[in-house]
Amino acid sequence: MAIPEWYSGTDLTGRVAAGIEVAIERMDARTADHTDLEKLGALLELEQEPNWRCFLLGLVGTIHYDLEEIEPASRILEQSVAGYKAFLDTFDEVLSVYCQSCYTLGVILFDAKRYADATPYFLRCLPYMHDVYDETYIGNILTFLNLCFQGTGQNEAALVFSEAAAFTRHNDCESLEHLMISYANAGEVAKATEVFHLMQNHCREYEGYDRALEFAERNLGESGVIN
Repeated sequence: MAIPEWYSGTDLTGRVAAGIEVAIERMDARTADHTDLEKLGALLELEQEPNWRCFLLGLVGTIHYDLEEIEPASRILEQSVAGYKAFLDTFDEVLSVYCQSCYTLGVILFDAKRYADATPYFLRCLPYMHDVYDETYIGNILTFLNLCFQGTGQNEAALVFSEAAAFTRHNDCESLEHLMISYANAGEVAKATEVFHLMQNHCREYEGYDRALEFAERNLGESGVIN
């Protein structure tokens, strides 16, 4: 069995590389299940290279997450992320799954309102995100970091990522809502008011508009609301 160029692990039989291709194809089709978990477990018995082992664990954890099995997903993804060795040449070849594992683990912790724990996993994505993510994912990472820093009361840091998220997301209505809140939390009421006026002009059909309006009335005073 031929070894593809993208694979640099220790398995010379071709089984690991072929198994990875099948698993990713089924994950992309949203058809991966426990049979795939068993097959990936068998591949782990063959693979000895540290980063490729973490790559396989990342696939296992992600399948658990897609199957809504959050506890094993969290445990396995944490093990996967912790095991990577960024100083090895193979790290570049497994970067996409490393970043996806960090992102998914961050989302799990964010959903559990463990904002301080989620933050480092989203931060791990930052150095590599332009290499492995499209604009939508980059906007999501920046938004999650904004919300994590808000959740831990770090308003200045939250504002940095809120501005970046709004820029990346082309000032869509959700990012404008977050930006308004971030400016207000940082004490920049005039900028928060300007952002809300943008929302009044462009976002009245946005599903979160009533929530944004309530925030403006409560926190920006009369200057924030135009009748």
